[in-house]
Amino acid sequence: MSGDRVETGRFEVEVRSGQTVSLRRNGLVIRPNSGQDYTMEGLFHMLSQELGLAEKPAMMGAPPGYAVYTTAKFDDATGRLIRYRRIVGGATNAIDVNVLEYTEDNK
Repeated sequence: MSGDRVETGRFEVEVRSGQTVSLRRNGLVIRPNSGQDYTMEGLFHMLSQELGLAEKPAMMGAPPGYAVYTTAKFDDATGRLIRYRRIVGGATNAIDVNVLEYTEDNK
């Protein structure tokens, strides 16, 4: 994850039965804050929130007449998120989320 208003970080997340059991940011163990969910379901929830905010560009710092631009790429086979990018026209408020590796353990 990187962006203009977020600290760049590489997250390593282990999820079992839909729950985060291990979370590291830049190699350091962290506890997620309330409302943070780093599961794939959590990333889709974040996308939903982002799309809602994109409808109100001023809330994201865009001057009048500017828009918020969002793009996403999904895996053709599974539908999982591969990449998300948000750019706010006329403002410095971009964010990039890249899922660099994803594996499923079907045990």
